Amino acid sequence: MKFFVAFALLVAAASASILPPAVIASTNPEVQEILASIQSPSTDPATAAALEQLLLEVLGLAKPEPIHVGPAIVDEYEPIHVGPAIVPFPIPDGGAVTEVEAAPVMPGPSASAPLVQIILNINAAANVPGSPVVVETNPPAPTPVHVVEEAEVPEPVIVVDQPVVAEPVIVAPILPSPVVVLPDILN
Repeated sequence: MKFFVAFALLVAAASASILPPAVIASTNPEVQEILASIQSPSTDPATAAALEQLLLEVLGLAKPEPIHVGPAIVDEYEPIHVGPAIVPFPIPDGGAVTEVEAAPVMPGPSASAPLVQIILNINAAANVPGSPVVVETNPPAPTPVHVVEEAEVPEPVIVVDQPVVAEPVIVAPILPSPVVVLPDILN
């Protein structure tokens, strides 16, 4: 029985299809109104073109705007503000933001205990065994500078007209033994 249910679900999923936008548009009253206004003889051709673009957007068939790849050219430099946005109340343009009254904060039972406890265990450098820091008290004495009057002369390079070519080594080929095909009876 489980196999039959799984098979029925598989057949139902395989036979399902996506409804084209034309089928959905036939029942949408907004689309019907746009089509009627486009086909009306009293509609201006410029208005009809705008209505066709609106129809394509409603149906989801409008071509997307191309994506511009490359660096953005900015004419004027504007600094980035990292502080909080300051919104004056009331908003002069009648925005949706309203002033919110703060609710009183009531301390919980564990408000006196810290959420994070930091323990610092600092020892002096003398108490740490094998301290990696070495402090030198005396600066090192400067070493004397030796001035050389004459530079060393390098050995001359020997140029050869004909390079020495080694003789090639000839290796005797090893031939493979032929394959023997057995009769079918022996296989």
